[in-house]
Amino acid sequence: MPGYSAPRDPRVAAWVAELGAEGLELEMMGSESGAELNFNDVERSLDLSLADGTVLRGYFYRFGTRGVDLADPQVTRQGNNHNYSTAFPTESLRGASFDLELEWELGEAIGDETMASLNNLLRGPGVDLVRHPYFGGAQDAYGEDAYHSGRMGSAFAAGVQTHVAACAEHFLAYNVEKGRAALNAVVDEQTLREVYARPFEHVVQDGGVACVLTADNAINGELASANAHLLRDILKGDAAHGGFGFRGFVITDQFGSRGGQGSWSNPDEDAAAQMANAGLDVELPFFVLYEALPKLLADGRVAPTVIIEAASRILEQKARFGSVLGTDPYGLGTSSSTLVDGSLATNPAHLALAERAARESAVLLDNGPPDAPVLPIPSGAGTVAVIGAQVPFTLQSTTNPKSCPDSKSICTFDFATDVALGDRGSNRMNADPAESIGPFSGMQAAAASHAGTNVIQGSTAADAANADFVVVVVGLTPGDEGEEFTIHNGGDRATLDLPADQATLVADVLALQKPTAIVIESGSIVNLPWLSDPNRNQATIWAGYGGMHGGVALGALLFGDANFSGKMPLAWPAESELPPLTGEGHDTVMGYFFGYREYDRRQKLGEPVDLVFPFGQGLSYTSFAYSNPVVPCAEVTPDAVVNVSVDIENTGARDGDEVAFLFVEGPSPASASEQRAVRELKSFARVHLAAGALEHVTLPLRIRDLRHWSGGADGHWVLDRGSYRVLVGPRDAGDALVVAGTFTLP
Repeated sequence: MPGYSAPRDPRVAAWVAELGAEGLELEMMGSESGAELNFNDVERSLDLSLADGTVLRGYFYRFGTRGVDLADPQVTRQGNNHNYSTAFPTESLRGASFDLELEWELGEAIGDETMASLNNLLRGPGVDLVRHPYFGGAQDAYGEDAYHSGRMGSAFAAGVQTHVAACAEHFLAYNVEKGRAALNAVVDEQTLREVYARPFEHVVQDGGVACVLTADNAINGELASANAHLLRDILKGDAAHGGFGFRGFVITDQFGSRGGQGSWSNPDEDAAAQMANAGLDVELPFFVLYEALPKLLADGRVAPTVIIEAASRILEQKARFGSVLGTDPYGLGTSSSTLVDGSLATNPAHLALAERAARESAVLLDNGPPDAPVLPIPSGAGTVAVIGAQVPFTLQSTTNPKSCPDSKSICTFDFATDVALGDRGSNRMNADPAESIGPFSGMQAAAASHAGTNVIQGSTAADAANADFVVVVVGLTPGDEGEEFTIHNGGDRATLDLPADQATLVADVLALQKPTAIVIESGSIVNLPWLSDPNRNQATIWAGYGGMHGGVALGALLFGDANFSGKMPLAWPAESELPPLTGEGHDTVMGYFFGYREYDRRQKLGEPVDLVFPFGQGLSYTSFAYSNPVVPCAEVTPDAVVNVSVDIENTGARDGDEVAFLFVEGPSPASASEQRAVRELKSFARVHLAAGALEHVTLPLRIRDLRHWSGGADGHWVLDRGSYRVLVGPRDAGDALVVAGTFTLP
């Protein structure tokens, strides 16, 4: 938790004084004026020259929650158009690792590649919440829980910022993709503060993130990029009044300024004034509305102090990362990566990290009967068939994967052989095909160390007719879910059903009556009709979008050369339990309860819930036992950190990693109008245990993370007085949690 408490850089005041009003205004603008609209130069801001010829470098930024996206052009960056970089697993899969150290290492690696590619700001982490599994942007979010997302995002940001500035996105309540610019999120103040803003509070105060990016949608009728309550009261406000005390700068999403893309032909000066006064520091990618800043300053609609404050924040963060002068490196430290003709050369350490992330994150949801597990694939299994449908898809307003030449309007994704990198939106990755390993290649490579095993591939159940074991890979293509502008249906899904008759493919494979592993590649959950198949000689794995070495991880896991340890960062309900994704018209009420917190609430009320898997579901090839839970304090103070502990023993015959969760159940609120969850995740720890080993594991519980917001916009944070119950276990399920103890906040 590095935070950010460094003193102000004394150079900033001097630069502000020398730049004058015109220079300060240019600091707040993107790459071109609104009249230019140069789509070949969309990810940078302008260099500015001082009187002595010194150049103050603009920002060169890249999207990067799953690796450095080099696909969008910058006029100063020309190469061979391959734009290769390391493609890591998506955030939604990495969220299943619950591994803060790993997420820090991933952030450091992506920051390293950002710096090497001559860029000095990375868009990431994404700490939006998956309120609904239909959400097209789910793959670029860690999960449904605010605490988990905030802690993972803080680790990622801290890693990135060992090299370059990180920018957390999207502030705020962005969890619907289709028609997002027209969406109005209706959110009460308690929900706004405790749920949707909480991950950003972590990333600002714990991670010390340099930049925050606004959502495209409105919140309670006011666009996020022009919302003074969000930007000035909550984000930049002081802690004494419930604010985060953010010292960085705020940017728009691409074309996310007031009026969106429609503002190009009809710039609105009043909208520009509202954005600047609300605390929006930079308009991207072009200066359309902010081109009016000189006029707004001259006629008094924007005060000079607003311009000075915004530019000072921007310059402060440039200075913080050592990339402010044109002669400076593009970040801190020394990069281990190399830029060659527009692409990043293969970095073996980063490839190994990508494989580790996919391996630690994949979730074994079900492994057949407990007394006859399907996995790992038995030694000397004979012929293993990797089966996957070949599914066509089309995209719009984006580049196609390198496996599908841009000249083709229809692409085909082969689930048996192709590498699942996620959607082709702003975080689209171009991974070197020579270094990318999909399911079939990964299984082949793993089988080489298992004598007597041969791996074949196909696209139908008939191709597995003579196999001894079947791995069937199903999921979603880049045409099924993703960012709005890339997909004809607007990005969000309308159902949890697998597309293109893939469930039928699974049923046909199971009809062969062979041991079968079903692997799901998706951004969030899907329907699993095969769980009710009478043939229980099957295992189900959620592999998410595993990145360019996801196939290596899959081969190691299925053959038992590595152990499963991922835990679902989402509850997995039956589709019948889901409310509509959006409301009537453009207004969508985003309530306090969703995900596991909603299902816990209903179960406490005695209502039936059709839950396929609980939050935290994830099996292993070994078993773990929890004992001796201890809450060391009978009474606590508001600023305490309570080191709850528990003994975890590996009671099986194989080494493995376990993730322990700590949930807290608090007292009833003083006011009946204030909402409370039955229990909430407030700590987690990942531990590696050799077979038979026992470890005393500590789960730090920060008491301030138990705060609730009381009152409306002028309310305040409170800690409920009374008794708290602490529960520890492997998942959010009553039979899995043990009561560690209680404490009282007097």
